Amino acid sequence: MRRFWTQGPVNAQDQQKYIIETKIWRGDNRYQAGKKQLIAYLRSEDVTSGYYIVFDHREEPEPRVETETIEGLTIRSYVIPVMQELPSKVQNTSETQ
Repeated sequence: MRRFWTQGPVNAQDQQKYIIETKIWRGDNRYQAGKKQLIAYLRSEDVTSGYYIVFDHREEPEPRVETETIEGLTIRSYVIPVMQELPSKVQNTSETQ
């Protein structure tokens, strides 16, 4: 889990704080739990919206883009498919030479 708090101008008129929660897909229960965790961070920083980015490494990933209001706070969620071979399945080139 990684959290990024950024604060500063995106342009001369934007002095907004952005909170971004990132995770790796570990099932729907943990996906939902991550949203609750983000809500706690938003409340602690007195921010009304945040971003939740989940990287999905499953063999058949399911991309998602959702915007929802939970407990009066807005969460924009993105599940991003990661299509790469797992390191344990990649043959070490030094072993083949």
